[in-house]
Amino acid sequence: MLARFDKSVSAERPDLVLWQVGTNAVLRGYEHSKSILLIRDGIRRMKAIGADVVLIDPQFAPKVIAKPEIEDMVDLISSAAAQENVDVFHRFALMRHWHDIDGMPFEAFLSPDGLHMNDWSYNCFAKALADAIADAATPRESSNASGNAPTGETR
Repeated sequence: MLARFDKSVSAERPDLVLWQVGTNAVLRGYEHSKSILLIRDGIRRMKAIGADVVLIDPQFAPKVIAKPEIEDMVDLISSAAAQENVDVFHRFALMRHWHDIDGMPFEAFLSPDGLHMNDWSYNCFAKALADAIADAATPRESSNASGNAPTGETR
């Protein structure tokens, strides 16, 4: 990923980078210590070009959840985001909710390969991500009577 950074990301001078990270590392076998360093390096590179960063963790799919390392990767991504003060969109939790709580079969939100999201799930994912970005960018309302946070503080 980072080998392509200068050509694929930096050259575009983005204001916001949505970085889907972790799935391929888990599927190919990964080393925790190398992965955390690569993710933190990527975040720092993105920040250095002035971009805001949102990490997107892996998809909840049979080929991914079959790997015992997946839970560690999800935690690693959240940890790296916290250390580097960037946000995470928890796609893994969203898709797990669809499956485990809403009772949707994988076939309802994954393509036939059992790994990639389908049109329906990408649509839901995009709406949820857009709502999360808008929410994060919207200042909280002030209400002195209720003791809420002062105006201008973000969530």
